[in-house]
Amino acid sequence: MKKIWSTAIILFGVLTTACAPLLGTLETENVAKTQETIHSPSATIIQSSETAVAVDETGTISGKICFSGEVIPSMIAYFINQDTKAINQLAITENQTSYTLQIEPGDYVAFAYRDDSQGGMYSEAVACGLSAECTDHSLRVFTVLPGQKTEGIDICDWYAQDQLPPLPGETFQNGPYLDIAGLVYSDINAEETWWIAANGFPQRLYPEREAKPSPGGSQLLIDREDDIWLVDLISGEEINLTADSDRLAGGSQWWPANPEVIVFNSTDSADGWGMSFGQASIMHQDGSDFQVLDESSSLWAPAPSPDGKTIAYDTGVAAWLYHLDTGRQLFDVRAYGLDAPEDFKIGSPAWSPDGKQITWWVGGSFPPSGEWIIALALFDLQTREVQFIHQYQPLGGSGGWKPPAQWSPDGQWLVFTTQGQGRVPELIAMRVDGSEVIPLGSGTLPLWSPDSRKLVFIRYDAQGSSYLDSQILLVERDDWQPVPLELSRGSLQIQWSGQ
Repeated sequence: MKKIWSTAIILFGVLTTACAPLLGTLETENVAKTQETIHSPSATIIQSSETAVAVDETGTISGKICFSGEVIPSMIAYFINQDTKAINQLAITENQTSYTLQIEPGDYVAFAYRDDSQGGMYSEAVACGLSAECTDHSLRVFTVLPGQKTEGIDICDWYAQDQLPPLPGETFQNGPYLDIAGLVYSDINAEETWWIAANGFPQRLYPEREAKPSPGGSQLLIDREDDIWLVDLISGEEINLTADSDRLAGGSQWWPANPEVIVFNSTDSADGWGMSFGQASIMHQDGSDFQVLDESSSLWAPAPSPDGKTIAYDTGVAAWLYHLDTGRQLFDVRAYGLDAPEDFKIGSPAWSPDGKQITWWVGGSFPPSGEWIIALALFDLQTREVQFIHQYQPLGGSGGWKPPAQWSPDGQWLVFTTQGQGRVPELIAMRVDGSEVIPLGSGTLPLWSPDSRKLVFIRYDAQGSSYLDSQILLVERDDWQPVPLELSRGSLQIQWSGQ
């Protein structure tokens, strides 16, 4: 049984695609507007019928070209004027180690792309020396003065793909403008992963669906044919992390608070997935130390905590916390005052952003009515109290277990899927203190923006529809009105930059 794993990067600098004059190593003249592009071995010369820019009115920049591999690949270097947003580009040939360029005065950033997804740049880390202590990988702005040389603009930082501006070009001139920069989504029908660049236009990230970027943006996790693969966007290397485990694996998650650990679900290859999510599992980023946290199957995926030390998971009838240093511990709901009935079920954990609260979906014949209900329970880990913040009685055809609630990054809101009568899931946003409840209509799998101001979720056209027919909708907290995004059918949100 092939599962569709859903995980609810890249936030790049804002650029437009205007062009600007350029004088490269082999150039003899330049102009103010572009009409025709001519390619030479080491430079792109832009010509026009307009009046040429005098050489003495330009400045000169130079620097190194670096790459993490043994061979420096061919690439296109881009120099963006921060005031006019004009783009200057220079072709870099294979194993070219330096460049010199004449360019109009102004403030610039410099970066390069070796293809449509991997890039390097001149960053604060480069200016710092690109050592382990240099942790600021943001683009460094430099100034070009007329008639003067600016040296050391080295395009050498390939270690923070999430800090790169988008690749300039036609990719950003086609398609809708969307004010959701940084959203990564999967086109299920095309089997591709896309993201929304900082200028608001979609760009293909990887030719495979549900590729999940790392917190730094330089790697991807991909669930492929019941194995988990790690893709290095810089080198292009792909590694099957679970090839030797003799288990089926999927639902891989990055753990932002502990990047060396990958959290996922797995099951014995002889058993198959069946109707469960398999068992909560972890491993190191290199595939080592593969651990199955519990032999019992879960109702939903495990939830890594914000402290980088604890993983919450369920076994259907019990809740557990797995501590990396001491192992698993029963999450005793009775210690919080919850009278669990004999037919009790629990699953789908979700941590608050500060790690002080956690929600679980619980089910059972709770008193006083004794009727079977499903409830979203909020557990306060400090006061040891619990409250049902939403509950319903599922009727016929209302589907299976609910996905985890989604906390807004500011910790003020919860949004969750509920389902009473029929097959259509309903979405509700609620302030954690219960002071506001906002019904959002049919929908599921919500995902907050990093600033907690926007929310995306998917909606199906009709009952019984699948992910192949889904549509992503956008909600802004100013008015809470869902608006369909102009993305292809079968789009499914994966994650947002900063999450």
